[in-house]
Amino acid sequence: MDPGWDDDDVEPRPPRRRPATVVVAVLVVFALVGGGIIVVFDRTDDTPRRRDARTELLPPASIGRPATPGELESAVAELSAFVADARGLPFLRPVDATLLDDEAFSARVRDQAVEDLDALRDTEDVLRALGLLDAADDLAEVLTAFLGAGVVGFYDPETGELVVRGASLTPYVRTVLVHELTHALDDQHFGLERPELDDADDETGLAFAALVEGNAVRVEELYRDTLSDEDRRAAIEEESAIGLGIDLGSIPRVVPQLIGFPYLFGPGMVAALHAAGGERRIDAAFADPPVTSEQVLDPARWLAGEAEPVVVPPPGADGAVIDEGTLGLWGLYVLLADELGDAAAVEAARGWGGDWYVAWRRDQETCVRASVVMDTAADLRDLIDGLEQWAAAHARAEVRPGEGVVTFAACG
Repeated sequence: MDPGWDDDDVEPRPPRRRPATVVVAVLVVFALVGGGIIVVFDRTDDTPRRRDARTELLPPASIGRPATPGELESAVAELSAFVADARGLPFLRPVDATLLDDEAFSARVRDQAVEDLDALRDTEDVLRALGLLDAADDLAEVLTAFLGAGVVGFYDPETGELVVRGASLTPYVRTVLVHELTHALDDQHFGLERPELDDADDETGLAFAALVEGNAVRVEELYRDTLSDEDRRAAIEEESAIGLGIDLGSIPRVVPQLIGFPYLFGPGMVAALHAAGGERRIDAAFADPPVTSEQVLDPARWLAGEAEPVVVPPPGADGAVIDEGTLGLWGLYVLLADELGDAAAVEAARGWGGDWYVAWRRDQETCVRASVVMDTAADLRDLIDGLEQWAAAHARAEVRPGEGVVTFAACG
């Protein structure tokens, strides 16, 4: 297996509720389809940094003259024509778009960012038990602050409305409009509002989000290529000014890791689809999308029909199950990366075949137990080695190898 990711790529640019490793990303992507944020961390210290990863933030939207409704309507019509031509599909109806200044936009994002507080609290407890959140971390507060400052635009598939941060139609705002209009076009033809993904226990929501965002990133990049050198520089300058008001050091790494997955790895998967059959192959993927992070990370195997997940029986729980689902290949990487480092975490997680976890509460703590199968015996040995190193750093964790499977548990 040769997944399309390595240690230079793995750091990013949301009862039968959605599993912990995808609930954060799914909350973001389906409440706010598009306009995500990708933050890159250097694991050699605690200082956030950026690489080549994309971001979708703006400096204060008060810069420049606010666009008039007529100017916005004209720009949306022009950019819609570009998107339709790039996708080889017509818009079935015009898209309503709104530009909001920083304060109004951030308030709207905050209102929509956390819709299912109970599910989010369960996710917070699971992530804390696995050592991915500290005791003082409040996931709802982190998401609200992170998204309120960080999201640039979103398309709401429930209403068909496109909302963008930015009072003026700068080159960068226009690229964001192209991104969101791609969502609108795909929604009109294929439907992005899929409630069954919200209720899934596995990674289907996360994988579908990678398809949705990967395609929008691809079309946005096509549009960037049409800009003049001056406008491209202006867009880059706006993009480089992002995040100045966000305290990145206070954000747990797991949040951008999960939110960033569709944006970081979706474009590579969509590029593989396009190479395999152009726009119509991408269209077909909306009818039969990927279902695991492994399929997103290794699209060649997925397209060859060689990356179907193994069904793993749930491990036993020592109490009433409050959450269950699939960690997935990406979830295993996220779990192990802090202790093992990126390269070793990649080696331990690659070869993932399937898994299932359960979570329960005991006294004042939450416990998680997961069983994982791998593609080969060698892959299983690598994962066991990685998990044992991870468990050694956690006072309340254990690893139990079995015949063709490894089960691990942690409480916190």
